[in-house]
Amino acid sequence: MPVLMSTLEMQELAARLAKMRLWRAKWTAYGMDKQSHYDMWRVAVGSTGEYHTRLTLPNKGLRITFVERKEQKGQANDRGLVRVKYRYVEARVEPLPAPEPPPQTPEYLRVT
Repeated sequence: MPVLMSTLEMQELAARLAKMRLWRAKWTAYGMDKQSHYDMWRVAVGSTGEYHTRLTLPNKGLRITFVERKEQKGQANDRGLVRVKYRYVEARVEPLPAPEPPPQTPEYLRVT
């Protein structure tokens, strides 16, 4: 059974992780739970220019999302390639969503 955190504690954790560098914040969050795992790594979200890295902590009942923004660094070279830098912006801490119930299938469709 996960240990639930209050909303205030989640906000404090998010503020504490946002003050750190990305590498330190990820390892701090990863070390909070032995069964933690990454759900996604630098996934582009919509057209907002944000890239999300999501970490799930099942024993704590938390899902932490690290938000980065992509910045162009310098001018394009002779091939048209531009150097890119990802800047860590914020951390979002939220409770894990409730698990979905299994689908209700009729008995004649069940495979045993």
